[in-house]
Amino acid sequence: MDVRDRSNYTSNLESLDIKAPSQVQPDRASSTSSSNVTPERDSSELSSAAQVVAQALHMPDVRQDRVASLQQQIASGRYQVAPQDVADAMLRNLVG
Repeated sequence: MDVRDRSNYTSNLESLDIKAPSQVQPDRASSTSSSNVTPERDSSELSSAAQVVAQALHMPDVRQDRVASLQQQIASGRYQVAPQDVADAMLRNLVG
C-alpha cells in the first residue's frame, strides 16, 4: 500500500466530517482580556475514524512479514495463483 499520494484522504476526511487544519477556526470566545480569568489550555481529541487514518499514515510502505511469507512459499513451490486471477490483475492494470 502506497500512502504517499494523500489526495484521496481529504475527500475521505470530509465525508467523515473531519476538518483539515486549514479549515479549523480558532475559538475567539475563550480568549478574554480579564485578569481574573485563568487561561485554559488548548486540547483536542481525535475521533476513532481520525485515529484509524493516523495509524494508516504511519504504516510502512512494505509489509516485511508478508513479503517474507510469500518468498518462502515461492521458494518451496507452495505458492500458486489461479491463471484467471493473473489475467484479471493484468487487465485492471491496463485500464488504470
